[in-house]
Amino acid sequence: MRTLGWWRRWASHFVRVIFILMTMFISRAALAQPNVTLYGIIDTGIEYVTNIGKQKSNAALVPTLTGTLPSRWGIRGSEDLGGGLKALFVLESGFAPQQGTLNQSGRLFGRQAFVGLSGRWGTLSLGRQYSQIFWGIPGDTLAPNIYSAGLLDPYLAGAPRVDNSIAYIFSSSGLSFGVAFSFGRDSVAPAAAGGCAGQSPTDWRACKALSAMLKYEAARWGVAVAVDRNYGGAGSGSPLPSSSQTDTRSVADGYVKLGSVTVGAGFLHRINHGLQTPGVYDVNSNYWWLGASYLVVPEVALDAQFGKLNVTAHAVGASVIAARAMYFLSKRSSVYVTAGRVFNQSKGIFTVDGGTAGTSSLPMAGVNQTGVMIGIRHFF
Repeated sequence: MRTLGWWRRWASHFVRVIFILMTMFISRAALAQPNVTLYGIIDTGIEYVTNIGKQKSNAALVPTLTGTLPSRWGIRGSEDLGGGLKALFVLESGFAPQQGTLNQSGRLFGRQAFVGLSGRWGTLSLGRQYSQIFWGIPGDTLAPNIYSAGLLDPYLAGAPRVDNSIAYIFSSSGLSFGVAFSFGRDSVAPAAAGGCAGQSPTDWRACKALSAMLKYEAARWGVAVAVDRNYGGAGSGSPLPSSSQTDTRSVADGYVKLGSVTVGAGFLHRINHGLQTPGVYDVNSNYWWLGASYLVVPEVALDAQFGKLNVTAHAVGASVIAARAMYFLSKRSSVYVTAGRVFNQSKGIFTVDGGTAGTSSLPMAGVNQTGVMIGIRHFF
């Protein structure tokens, strides 16, 4: 009997040890299990644009680049490494839903492609990422809508991204700070569209990019400042042919929520040492906007925005007024109608059509342009 009692006690302890070890193993496995999500947006419709080209023709079009939001699909994931540390990644592809082709100059993951680590000290990531100026414009209440004040600076409207970059962002209690550096930006985009030659082993400034952002957001308001600088070096045909030339944007903006109304405004100063218009160098410009969003009822939202661009000593600026009405069919699906009008100065050639790649919808210099679009959007 004594032998049997000893054996029972030993077996009981053995089972407990095995149970503890198994629990630790399962907990560790669950902790390390990666979390991967497939997501996306399909947003498209039909628009009508006036005063296109020399003939001032009108056209019905299906947008290529955006409706209320650019169409995309992506995969994002994270893995808990323990101790508050996580590994993360994002692969995001932009596409034109009317024909199923890739945007961002044909890149498979042209919107984002990065991997990084995140902890209590912040997030460090490497790859193709947004410039910090993208995170520093919370006061833009309507972009990237096809018609918005962002038409006056296509760089912002196109959500600036940089290749070969390393970025750091720290956020705590509503305060965010971020910096990013690119070893060679946009090696895929054509030079005429602002692309560059990528990383250069011989010119330390060529095609580099720097950006920084500081932002504070509370429950009812937010403010931000950001700076973005691109270095040239793409050669002939580029807006910045030489690496000694830079294009720098500095922005300050913010928003306030008043019940169901959100009002946003901002100011951007640009110093462009490149060739913006034939024979014009070292061009400074000021761009400001004011907009508001109103949630009438949970199913209906109204948006309106005005923007103005002035270029120092040159009549190449413009003004934009834009509006949108959206009806939410569900949390994922909505329909909308949106309209905009560009008022070009005597030498301005801004198009109201922010949804078409290239120059197919450009008006003649000094000609105003109107656009109207009816569309549908679905999140998945």
